[in-house]
Amino acid sequence: MKTSYAAFIQANPNCSKYESDPVAQSIFALLSQDEAIITMAAAADQNKPALGPCVQMVENYAATLTTPSFDIKNDFERTVVGRMVKAILGPFGYRVTTQKDLPKQWKGRYFSSASCYALSAPDEAVMRIVKKVEAV
Repeated sequence: MKTSYAAFIQANPNCSKYESDPVAQSIFALLSQDEAIITMAAAADQNKPALGPCVQMVENYAATLTTPSFDIKNDFERTVVGRMVKAILGPFGYRVTTQKDLPKQWKGRYFSSASCYALSAPDEAVMRIVKKVEAV
């Protein structure tokens, strides 16, 4: 099962002040979409920062907010987004390996680096990404 927002908060008590924050919940929901998970895992498999392909999506969403309660301009909030990625990719067996600058095509206005992941705990995975070809 995918990580829920409640499980993310429980595993990251230092993020508990965002437990009821609608903006943080929305960002988590965006990053938890299947397409986002697939692109983050693909980046991780190429030894690139997993958040990279989703930076624009997160920043574009944040730009629509007039009075954000969760402001990605702040260092800690960007760290929380990184912890969200870690919680989301964890059930797939991905673990943090290193921090890297984002490639130029993924650099955002506020995000300039993110964690890289490797599929280093496949035996602990409870989720998997399945790609298949089907007739239409």
